[in-house]
Amino acid sequence: MSRQHELETIKEQCRTLARKRALVSAGVAVVPVPFLDVMVDASMLTVLIPEISRRFGLAPEQIEAFDAETKKVVWSEVAKRGSQFIGLVVTRTLVRQSVQNMATKVISKQVAKFIPFGGQMVAAGLGYFVLRRIVYQHIDDCYEVAKASFN
Repeated sequence: MSRQHELETIKEQCRTLARKRALVSAGVAVVPVPFLDVMVDASMLTVLIPEISRRFGLAPEQIEAFDAETKKVVWSEVAKRGSQFIGLVVTRTLVRQSVQNMATKVISKQVAKFIPFGGQMVAAGLGYFVLRRIVYQHIDDCYEVAKASFN
């Protein structure tokens, strides 16, 4: 199997995983407990983001095992992409900052929960969208870095 095909397969597997986790986020968003969904999302992302990096061979310990030239190329590609997560140990603080970048959607989701039925549907939709968007961006960053670095 070519490296390109392997990366495409990893990308699709990660997107499937992201959609599953986003469904969980949507389910939690329906529960009318303030900020429960944000805490669950942050917990999921602190596990999911490193897992995706690992699958692409870009976890911190994997990058450290590269030869000097490959490390240089990887970090150069990471810098070009401006990724917050690749090659870093992901902390709840870093995840919280990423979620805060989508603050308007998160706030809308919190407010929407308290509007009967329709509001919960909006909150669930936003919960799915926000989590999936953050993870898809990370997948795309990892894919591009891996493609440029290992080809």
